[in-house]
Amino acid sequence: MSNFERVVVFLLFIVFCLISTLFVLFFKTDAIPKTISQTSEGKTENTVAPSLQQTQALLEQVDALAASSSALLERIQILEEDLQKKTSVQKSAAPAFQKQIIYIGSASTKEREWTDSGVEVTLDSADYPSNVTAAFEVGLSIVGGEAWARLLNKTTGAILAITEVSHASSTTTWKTSPVFTLHPGKNTYILEIKSSSGETASFSGARVVIE
Repeated sequence: MSNFERVVVFLLFIVFCLISTLFVLFFKTDAIPKTISQTSEGKTENTVAPSLQQTQALLEQVDALAASSSALLERIQILEEDLQKKTSVQKSAAPAFQKQIIYIGSASTKEREWTDSGVEVTLDSADYPSNVTAAFEVGLSIVGGEAWARLLNKTTGAILAITEVSHASSTTTWKTSPVFTLHPGKNTYILEIKSSSGETASFSGARVVIE
C-alpha cells in the first residue's frame, strides 16, 4: 500500500468515527424529551434546545471536515503525481558518456617487420556503453623511410588493420585511425610498429580515444 493510500484510509476512518459520534449524540438528543422529568412546557423546550443546537454544530463541523479532507486528498494526489514524474525523469535522464583517453605508451624500432613494441593496454568492453567507438592515435617520426604503427589484440591474436597509420618525416606528426568498435569482453591491445627502411622509427604517446 502506497503512502497516498494509507492517508486516504486514515482520513476515511476519521470521518467514519465522527459520523458515528454524530449519530450517537443525535439519538441521545432525541431521547432527552423522554427522560426529562415532568416540568413546565417552557422549561422542557429550553432543555431540548441546547441539544439540538449542539447537533447542528456537529453537523457543520462534519461538513467542514469532509470539505477539508477532500481538499487534502486532492493535494496529496497532486504531490504524488509530481513525485512520480520527477522519478521518471531522473530514471530516463542517464548521464552522457564522457570521452576517455587511454594512454598506451611510447617506443621506437629499426625492425622492417611488424614487431611488438612492449607497450600495451587492457580494455573491457563491459566498462563502456554499447554505442561507443574508439580511435587509435600516435605521434610518428623517422629519418628516411616510413614509420608504421597499429594495434593487435593480444588476447585473441586479431590484427586491427583499421588502426594502421604511417608517416614519412623526421618531424613528429600525430596520426589518427578511423573509428572502430572495441572487441567484446576483456582484451589486451598491444602496439605493433615497424620501419620500412630500417632507420629508427619513433612512436610517441600512443593512445586509444573512446567516445
